Amino acid sequence: MASFEINADMITEILSHSHVSVIEKSRLLNKEFNERTHSSSFLKLKLQNTNSVSGYFLEYNRCLKAHSTIIRNQENIPHKSEISLDFLPRGRVNVKACDASHRILLCVNDLPFRGRQPEYMICKPTTKQYMIIPKPKTRYFTIALGLVVTGADPLRYKIIRLSHLPSKENRRYNFNFTLLCEVFDSDSFAWKRLSKNVELPAEDIPGVRMSEPVAAYGFLHWLTANNNVLRFCLKTETWSFLTVPENLASDRSLKLTRYKGKLGFFRSRSKEGEDYQEIWVLESSLGNSWVKVKKIKSMGLEPIGFLSNDVVTLAGKDKKFLYNYNMNNGKSRKLQIRSPGFSPNMDASLSYFHLCSDFKRVEFGGRSNGYQQDKSLRFEYEIKK
Repeated sequence: MASFEINADMITEILSHSHVSVIEKSRLLNKEFNERTHSSSFLKLKLQNTNSVSGYFLEYNRCLKAHSTIIRNQENIPHKSEISLDFLPRGRVNVKACDASHRILLCVNDLPFRGRQPEYMICKPTTKQYMIIPKPKTRYFTIALGLVVTGADPLRYKIIRLSHLPSKENRRYNFNFTLLCEVFDSDSFAWKRLSKNVELPAEDIPGVRMSEPVAAYGFLHWLTANNNVLRFCLKTETWSFLTVPENLASDRSLKLTRYKGKLGFFRSRSKEGEDYQEIWVLESSLGNSWVKVKKIKSMGLEPIGFLSNDVVTLAGKDKKFLYNYNMNNGKSRKLQIRSPGFSPNMDASLSYFHLCSDFKRVEFGGRSNGYQQDKSLRFEYEIKK
């Protein structure tokens, strides 16, 4: 009987049809597949085989209202319909967090005309589904939000919220800048306040600028105003700190990213009139050793993040244009913004959220019996054409 050997190309083809959770497991088991499944060729194959779209969700504020659309990375667009958040309830809806690989966004509706506490929503833009979840227990000012999917079928996720304690409470904690942490778990469908607050290092007291969170190694990471990496362990729900290399601690250009599944950061440099970006990664989740792995020309543009291990997205200083830059051949491609209400000349604040999504309905999960419906609190919606 003839033997049949499955080679790496065949496994890559199989993975290109698989759910992202299967792909992530294969990356942990094999270095070769980690490299292969982070390549732009694999991303293109996966988008074709799973009928998915990849791009950046653009959000811009105009006339006291948030507008949104998706900027697609594909040159050949399989779906011509626009993807936006127009299906969400009326109000002042803003995207606050995103799990790029798992297709969902966290949005907050400030409801300025109703005088009510903001509504929190989980949504999948490609299928126009959303679910309003319970409000956080505290009304303190939100400093940072993070969203991480922990299970695929049915969907399971956690939301991490850091808020600013009132000054009276802050005085109890050695005058350091203290943050309160709440976690929403879709399994319990409820928020809980962690017993231990987060005390930022003394040098972070003057400011609390928090970067967009980056998920890696089972942690969610933020970069604080003074380059301290604050990380949250999703399994133990505990906090810890990482430090960047000592000689870079005062560098204001650092920006967290994820590269080949590892936590990393960009560092802006300029030498002999040439602008470029250094890419550093954390070697191990258990260590504190950062390694410089790549240098790329930035052409005066700001890095947004990686689509693959060979393509980085760059933005202009005003963030009104995006370019995909191929680090292998040095070529760049401008991404088209096709939102009807958007103009490069408009004065608007812009935010980008990377999103890769299919067009299949998602089961949000959660315990509906723990959250009663009434006329003002709706549980799950699907907009039907």
